[in-house]
Amino acid sequence: MKEIGKVVSTEGRQAVVQIQRSPACDRCGACKFGYRSNEMLITIPNPLEAKPGDHVELSLDSNQFIKASAVMYLFPLLALVLGVVIGYLTGDILGIERQLWGAVTGILFTGLSFVLIRVIEPLLKKSNQFTPKMVSIINTNKEEINNGK
Repeated sequence: MKEIGKVVSTEGRQAVVQIQRSPACDRCGACKFGYRSNEMLITIPNPLEAKPGDHVELSLDSNQFIKASAVMYLFPLLALVLGVVIGYLTGDILGIERQLWGAVTGILFTGLSFVLIRVIEPLLKKSNQFTPKMVSIINTNKEEINNGK
């Protein structure tokens, strides 16, 4: 997955890059950064020493994109299913209606999965495993970038 962004600022070996949300980003909704709905700001390593105002090409490996999507979507889905199954199986033991207890535990497990994702998010950010990489500085004008060239 490749994107083009504009370096807004730099601090040490990091750069804050402003990128336009792609249709894939809009559907994901995982990233709440940015100050406008169609733009987002991300902080990434700056190995190319890009300067503010530079346009850069960012790349995220397909495997990393799939892993990030799995964390955001598959993990909560599995938690929901596991919660429903556990609740259904333990409902009789607790003297609670099985279907009701299955629904409640499914919702609880799903909520806990989102809490867990939020807790491990700093560790994932620190590892830069799911962070796009700056691959090149592009010498082009803004019109070409907006046209997707």
